[in-house]
Formats: sequence, structure tokens, C-alpha cells
Amino acid sequence: MIQVALCPSEIRRISATDLGDVTAVVFDVLRATSSVITGLASGVEYIIPVRTVEEAHQRKLADPDLLLAGEREGLPPQGFDLGNSPEEFLKIRGRRVVMTTTNGTAAIESVRLASQILIGALVNLDALADYLFTHPPRSLLLVCAGTGEEFSLEDAIAAGALVARLPDDQAASDSAMMVRSLYERVGDDMDWWLRQTQNGKRLQRIGKGADITWCAQLSVYNLVCQLKGGKIICSTK
Repeated sequence: MIQVALCPSEIRRISATDLGDVTAVVFDVLRATSSVITGLASGVEYIIPVRTVEEAHQRKLADPDLLLAGEREGLPPQGFDLGNSPEEFLKIRGRRVVMTTTNGTAAIESVRLASQILIGALVNLDALADYLFTHPPRSLLLVCAGTGEEFSLEDAIAAGALVARLPDDQAASDSAMMVRSLYERVGDDMDWWLRQTQNGKRLQRIGKGADITWCAQLSVYNLVCQLKGGKIICSTK
């Protein structure tokens, strides 16, 4: 069965259930999961997702070689080495990173008891679909990180794009069918649609519009990333 958690309240509800047989794919398209995939594809050693700025600073104190990355209100918190723009993650090859964002890293933490946690975005869709085809999960949960406490259109579009790439014989929930229909409505206008979202408009207001174009790319990385032992790493396909 393919299920979709469409917003943070649904993520919290589902995280309280037994996730022992669940493969979770977490989407935070603008921008956390897109940045994670970009970084690992560019040679970042691993990324540690944490919920809070305070925890990120504590990790840095314990291991000064870690880079601090993330955002609050779209911009890097005070004292951080880099923000949440994918292009920043191109420049830190070989480094180890601790990362906190408003929704993305919190969503990853919320499903930490799942049997497997994969990192999803538009930029690695085909690789994800291929992996799920060759490693079919007993139960698949697509997690849309959202914006604050709200539904996030871009995450739902990405979840629908993944559903559209999976075999038709897989049982799909109503929410999975809905996000697939949404993706099919968007078609090739991904960049335009992402710019109309709440997150897209906010990024444009703070001068981060180029990040939208980056995150709107489809399947530019043949890479599957997963959380293991508290670290996001590249997975063997």
C-alpha cells in the first residue's frame, strides 16, 4: 500500500503508529531534501539531520569539524556555515554536515522508527523509483514535510511524480491517487508551479529564486540517499 502524509499533523499522527514494516520517503523539495541530495552527489561525506538550532550547535561543539547548515525563515541561523541553498552544498566536498531546517529535518526525525528512510526530491526521482522497483517495500509512506504546519504543494507534486513512476499494480491510497493526479496536471511546467507556491514566493522575496529553478529539475542525480545510524548517506542501489 502506498500512503501519503500530506502535512505535519499527518506526519505526527502516523509517526505514533508502528512503522516497523514501512519504507518512508521524505520530501522537502524547497529546499532541504534537494540540498541533501545535491550535497551527497557532490561528495559530502554524510549529513546529520536534527530538529533544532540548539542541537546543531551541540553537535558542532562535540565535533568542531562539522559544518552547520540549515535555515529559519529561509535564511541561515546565526553562526551557521551555510544555509539551505542546493548550490552551497556543491562546494563542500569531503565535509561532514549537521543540518536543521524548519520542516525537512523535523519530518525525517518524525519517521526515524521506520524500517527504511529514503530522501526524496524532484532531482532524484527516477533513481528513487528504480530503487523501489528493485527493493519493493511491504508498505510505502510518502512524507510531505510541509510549510510550518501547512500543506506544501511542491512536496505533494514530488510525491505524485514518484507514484506515477511506480508500477500500476501497487495498491494506492486515495491520497496517493490525488498527488499523482496533481503531478499529471503540472506536467512540464514544474518551475512555474513551484514559483507559485507559498515557499516559492517566499524564496523569491528573500532573493533565493535561483534555488527554485535548481529544485525543479527532474532526475538530474542518479542517487538514492537514506538515513542510517542518524546519518544521511548514499545508498547502494
